Amino acid sequence: MITGSGNSAFSTVRLDEHNCSAELWWNTRLEEWHWRIVWEDGCPWGTHMHTGIAPTRMKARADIVKTMIWIEDTWPRYEYFEGA
Repeated sequence: MITGSGNSAFSTVRLDEHNCSAELWWNTRLEEWHWRIVWEDGCPWGTHMHTGIAPTRMKARADIVKTMIWIEDTWPRYEYFEGA
């Protein structure tokens, strides 16, 4: 079960279709799933990207959701920049 995004007390970012895009694709040559999240924090030059690789489509989708929750819970604290 995925927990989080009570926004860890208070967050200054909420990821939605206006400031975030997520992509998921199969790499035939490497036979693995790749994913990418690109989001804007609303500041000039405030584009952030997170990527990952997973063995299954379901694991990749779960990783995307966990990452989005983690972003909402940690932005803009130091923890975000340490873990990014």
